[in-house]
Amino acid sequence: MVSALPVLVFSPLLLIGVSSTRTYPLVYWCARSIWAPFILLMMGTPIRKVFGSEKLPDTPAIMIMNHTSMLDIMLMLRICKKPVVFVGKAELQRIWIFGFFYKRAVIMVDRSNKESRKKVYQSVQERVKNDASIAIYPEGGVPDSSVLIDRFKNGAFSMSLTHDLPIVPIINYDCKKRINWDFYHGGPGVLRYKIMPAIKAGTYAKDELEQFRDEVRNLFIKELTNEPPMN
Repeated sequence: MVSALPVLVFSPLLLIGVSSTRTYPLVYWCARSIWAPFILLMMGTPIRKVFGSEKLPDTPAIMIMNHTSMLDIMLMLRICKKPVVFVGKAELQRIWIFGFFYKRAVIMVDRSNKESRKKVYQSVQERVKNDASIAIYPEGGVPDSSVLIDRFKNGAFSMSLTHDLPIVPIINYDCKKRINWDFYHGGPGVLRYKIMPAIKAGTYAKDELEQFRDEVRNLFIKELTNEPPMN
């Protein structure tokens, strides 16, 4: 209900925004400036950038973040001021009300369908031409709360190589602690994040895809293992 209320209230603006990829910035503004802050406020989870965090690039890039909770999306929205288009699971379009706007605003992928995965690359190219960045959770889903970070899928790294886009790793330290799929744990508190240096396009060759993927995952493991103190 908390997530659906802003969608209902601002549905006229959203309907205009999802009518074309060119009007997507309006959808993004609603999501970043109204929907995400409302949910974070209601959940009691303010966000905080940790020491040493980099600035986001001014040009389109692929933003990746470890996936731990439903709060990850709100955190990404608040971090990225310029429009970011999410790549998300096709099955989420079935959610009442939310799904109507979701399937028009998100690049959907059915990972079991080769043709669907192919269309994602075409959609990414179109969105980048409109000066939007791409947001992907490379684990492909939310792992069990006992897992520090799951294996990464190839998608984000293949897109980086195909479209010559830098990858920006964003470390999410606290969403799992605040809200996860175990409703008997968690609670209000700060959501800390850290933007790592962008990995420039051309750093890896196309035949180094697996090395690229694994080295970025190791970066996440290192940062999450050496978590900064809460202060």
